[in-house]
Amino acid sequence: MDRNTTNHSLDNLTERFQSLTERKKAKLRVVEPMTSLPNWPSAIRGTPNACLRSALFAGIQGKERIAYKKRTLLAAVDGIEVRYLGIQLNQSDLDVWMQIMHLSRQQLPGFSVTFSAHALLTALGRGSGKSQHEWLKESMARLGGAFVEITFHGRDAFGEKGFLRYYRDELTQRYVVELTESMLRLFEEGYTYIEFEQRQKLRKQPLALWLHGFLSSHAAPFPMKIATIHRLSGSGAKTLRDFKYRLGKALEALVSIGTLASFEFADDIVKIKRQPTPSQQRFLDDQQL
Repeated sequence: MDRNTTNHSLDNLTERFQSLTERKKAKLRVVEPMTSLPNWPSAIRGTPNACLRSALFAGIQGKERIAYKKRTLLAAVDGIEVRYLGIQLNQSDLDVWMQIMHLSRQQLPGFSVTFSAHALLTALGRGSGKSQHEWLKESMARLGGAFVEITFHGRDAFGEKGFLRYYRDELTQRYVVELTESMLRLFEEGYTYIEFEQRQKLRKQPLALWLHGFLSSHAAPFPMKIATIHRLSGSGAKTLRDFKYRLGKALEALVSIGTLASFEFADDIVKIKRQPTPSQQRFLDDQQL
């Protein structure tokens, strides 16, 4: 190979390398700092859909919790992948996180929010005795210690150690809490307004609470397999027969508070008719035009 040929080959390699570098740079996504959170009325709790359409906050009792000792893929709807490491979270942990987000909604992301344990417990409809203060400490520890990674449509992955960071004054039981930005960014991928008064009526009914959030995130729920709901809710029921019984009780609770109009089982399918919120009804009306 002569010198001119060698130089030409080197030039081609240099051009290809520069072209590849420019393409990679063009594909890089610049993640801008969050400038605000969605705001909502006092009777509402805004919640990212990724938290409502997956087993991240499972519909289980506290005694059913398990520990994920390695980064584990949890059940979620199509388009969302949730990987989790830590003590399993449930609907009571979601209550705590939703309430702290509610207190933070009128300030800029990155700024801390301050509240007393007594005030937060009262807002959640709980007692304020020693056992409830200890329950809150445990929930805050779970939310602060979990590793969560959520990927949307195989494209954007948000990973964070914890939903929040906090300081607690042991004398006054006042908390100073900062919500982690990666978890707040879940709002950018879609969120739902949760009717807080309805949710309060479902306390101590974890599967009903999970269903309330899941169904609230859909204007018109479609028929679903019982096995699918079992998987998505993170239920601890060992058999589908047992789960179907629990599901029936949970759906009856939703009918009793006015979230659902009716439901029926058809073999391994459950058909649900819900009472849409005014905004969801407007959406459904627009779809028919």
